[in-house]
Amino acid sequence: MGTLLVFASLTAKAQFYYKDIINTEQLSATLKSYKDHKVRNIDIKSFENDGTESEGFICRKKISKDYKTVTLFTKYSLSEPSLFISEFSAEGKLLFTNDSSDISVTSIRYQYDEKNRIQSIVSNIRSQDDDFVNQITEEHLYQYGETDNPVKMLKIKNHSDTTVILFANDEQGNVGIEKDTRSGTKYYYYYDSKKRLTDVVQENDFKLRPMPDYFFEYAHDGSISKMTATEEGSNNYYTWKYIYENGLRTIERCYLKGKSLVGSVEYIYKK
Repeated sequence: MGTLLVFASLTAKAQFYYKDIINTEQLSATLKSYKDHKVRNIDIKSFENDGTESEGFICRKKISKDYKTVTLFTKYSLSEPSLFISEFSAEGKLLFTNDSSDISVTSIRYQYDEKNRIQSIVSNIRSQDDDFVNQITEEHLYQYGETDNPVKMLKIKNHSDTTVILFANDEQGNVGIEKDTRSGTKYYYYYDSKKRLTDVVQENDFKLRPMPDYFFEYAHDGSISKMTATEEGSNNYYTWKYIYENGLRTIERCYLKGKSLVGSVEYIYKK
């Protein structure tokens, strides 16, 4: 199983502040790194735990001349080929993504307020098989207080089903708590002395020491050197270790429970 597919299986959780705000900022930072290094094409290779290249795996990323469009083509022998397109503003803000395969299409649009804070994220998922077509729309509408941190988000499914998500700051002014007012689920966000995110932990009454849903470590230059993510509905967790050259990530290695190598990914950059 390729490591990219492993990560895809871990992304169903609900940490909205991490996925909507932090992850979107990271995508903009990655685009800036491509632009600074004049990268236009990236070949991505996947390797199994024995070091052999993943059979039937093809993955290529292409960046447009104006650095406003990034296209990712992925094909794997065990899945349908997919095309993931990201569009950015001239300032590098993520505006739109479209993830398409033969059986489903997911499009997401991002809008910002006058302070360049995310104001809304609207996703549309359309899937079909031989019998029926299914379409889901979800809106995330963010509200802010006196700081640049969100205080509330309205999650609206299919234009009618609304859930209120609340956020609260910690003593250092970072977003510290995210609460789903419908389910009561809480996520706690923890940071290091440089205000970099280190842990995202779901409150769990059944575990005295719950495993963080996400755990991050950083290198001396501020880049993420390691990320650990738990698999929803199980006790498994995966750890990714990252290697960089000249500010660009070149190797990712994925380990099950931090020990058994699942596989690795290598990035080959071209101008």
